[in-house]
Amino acid sequence: MYNVLLYDFRYRLGRCALLTGGLLCAALFGGCDSGMAPSIYDPDRSSLPDPVIESVTPEGSALAGVDAVTITGNNFSIQPHENLVYFGTDRGDVLEASATQLRVFAPNNPQPELELRMAVVGAENFSNTLPYRLDPPFVEFGDVRDFEDISGIATDSGGNLYASLTAFGAAVGIIRITPGGERSDYLSSPFPWADIEFGPDNSLYGVRSVRAIFQSTGKGSDFQVFAVIPNRSTRLTTVTVDANGRIWAAGNNSDLYSVEQDKSVKMYEFEADVRDIALFDDFLYVAGLQDEISMIWRFPIDANGDLGTAEEIMNITSQYGSTAFALSFSSTGQLYVGTDGTDPVILIQPDRTGAELYPNVLPQVVRRFAWGAGDALYAATNSTEFYPSGIIRIATRREGNRNF
Repeated sequence: MYNVLLYDFRYRLGRCALLTGGLLCAALFGGCDSGMAPSIYDPDRSSLPDPVIESVTPEGSALAGVDAVTITGNNFSIQPHENLVYFGTDRGDVLEASATQLRVFAPNNPQPELELRMAVVGAENFSNTLPYRLDPPFVEFGDVRDFEDISGIATDSGGNLYASLTAFGAAVGIIRITPGGERSDYLSSPFPWADIEFGPDNSLYGVRSVRAIFQSTGKGSDFQVFAVIPNRSTRLTTVTVDANGRIWAAGNNSDLYSVEQDKSVKMYEFEADVRDIALFDDFLYVAGLQDEISMIWRFPIDANGDLGTAEEIMNITSQYGSTAFALSFSSTGQLYVGTDGTDPVILIQPDRTGAELYPNVLPQVVRRFAWGAGDALYAATNSTEFYPSGIIRIATRREGNRNF
C-alpha cells in the first residue's frame, strides 16, 4: 500500500508542476487541479489463492547444483516463471510447471538446514514452509595443505584412503586417512608413487615411473621390489590388481603387462601413452593417448588370464575435447573417467553413452580415483588458478566396484 500512495503523490506533484509552468502549487492536492488524480490501487482486485506445498521429492534433501526436485501441492502457476521457489534465501530454477506440481533445479549452495517455500505471482502470501537440506556434491578431504601434493591413491576394505604425499616438492611417503578425515603416517618413502593399489592379500602395490612393481606388506613396511619388467625402457605409471592377485601395469610403453604372484611376467603389445587402467567383468580397460588422441579401450581377459584384441570404447578427445587420466567403475558397470576438461568427470554408461558428471559443479582436473565406503569416490586433483591440488570426495549415489 505504501508504494501505491507514493506513486499517487509523485503523479499529482508532477502534473501540478506541468500545469503551472513550474511554479509551486499553492495547494498540492487541490489548488492546481480541479479533481483528485485516479489511484492505481484497486480495492476490488482479488488475489490468486496462496500456494500450498504438500511434499518434495527427493524427500528431505537433494544435491546442491545437481538435482532437480519435484514439488507437489496446489495453487501453482502453469507458467514456470510465475513460480518463485526459495531454498532458504536462494531461488531455484523452475524447469516445468503445472497447477499441482513443479520441477525445480536446486541452487548450487549447500546448506545443512533451510526452509523451502514459494510464492506465485498474483498471490498475496508465501506458501507454507518445509524443512529441507542441500547436500554438497563433493567436499575437500584429508586436509591437504597448499605446500603438499598428492599422486597415487588407494583404499582398503574398510574405506580408509591411502595417498602418496609430497611436501615442498619432496616425497614424504604414504599417509592413511580415515573416512572421518583423520590423517596418520603409513609408511615413509623417498619416492613419489605414481599409482598404488591394494591386492586381495592386503599388500599394497606401487609403481613410480621405473620398470619395477613394488610391494609393501603392511603398515610401516617399506616398499620392496616385487617384479621387474625385462624391457629396460619400460616406465610403469599405473597399476591394478585382480581377484586372483594378478597385477596389471602400464605406462608410456609399447606393451601392457601382467604379473602373477609367482612373479612371472607377460607382455601384450599395445603402444600408447597409458594414463590409467581398470578392471571390470573380465575386461581390462585402458585410458591412453595415441597420436595425441585420448581414447578408452577394453581388452577381454580369458580363463588363462591372457588379453584378447583391443576394442574401442570412446574417443574422449573428439567427444569432450579433453584427455582422460583416471578410470574407475561402479558396482553396476558405470565407468567414471577423470579428465582435464572444464567438467572433469565423465560418466559412461554400460551402453557406452556418456555425459559430464555434475556439470558446472566439480572444479578441478582429476588424475586418480579410488572408491571409499558407500558411495564415496575419492579423486586426487591438480591445482587450478582458483583451487590448490588435493583430494575431493564425490557423492556418487552408487556403490563402488572392488576387484576382490
